[in-house]
Amino acid sequence: MNGGFCCAVGLLVIGVGAWAQVAPTILLQGVVLDAQTRKPIGATLVFFDQTGTKVTETRSNQSEGGAYQCILKPGNRYTVELRAERYMRRREIVELPPVKGYTELSRDFVLQPKAVGQRLIVSVPLFELNSSTFRVGADEELSRYVQLLRDNPDVHLSIECYPDRAERKDLMLRIAQERATAIKKFFTDAGITEQRITTAEINTTDPYNPPPRKLRPKGRFYYGGTYFVITKVD
Repeated sequence: MNGGFCCAVGLLVIGVGAWAQVAPTILLQGVVLDAQTRKPIGATLVFFDQTGTKVTETRSNQSEGGAYQCILKPGNRYTVELRAERYMRRREIVELPPVKGYTELSRDFVLQPKAVGQRLIVSVPLFELNSSTFRVGADEELSRYVQLLRDNPDVHLSIECYPDRAERKDLMLRIAQERATAIKKFFTDAGITEQRITTAEINTTDPYNPPPRKLRPKGRFYYGGTYFVITKVD
């Protein structure tokens, strides 16, 4: 009787000890894709903690849909640097929530091809309507491209900005040029050399996303697009 009781207690102690050793863990997984074609690519992903210390490295598998996975500690903020041959090097922030046990999370990434003529689409409107004044939050979006240029010092860009409405060509040229100049100044103020940045002369509306022919719903406005075009790779 006593021997059986001692055995049961011993098993309980072992079980509790093993459970205590299992620390909360996050399996981060996803895919890495070509930003233009959405095809899978093989890329190296290097994760750094908030002190800049490398914590782990993994690689996406092109033959398996661009899939990757890695184990990370929860409740931390990481910077992931993505590298792939013939693609723009890129950095992204990954914030992981605190968890109590093993958890799986998903995060996909896209990389832009590093090729002359490649067009990078700015996904959010940067300027106030019919103005060259930056909208609230434009600096955050442009800072992403500053980092992209820092991570790819061999890349030169041309800035294309389009007006919000069709007017006389001289008026459209003026607003487009003022917008492109404002972006160029943002880049150079952030330390990007002026020689790497040019501005395109635009005097038409956006041919890639033209203004709508019908009136838009009240409160919704059309904004001319902004694009960065790779003009040279050293």
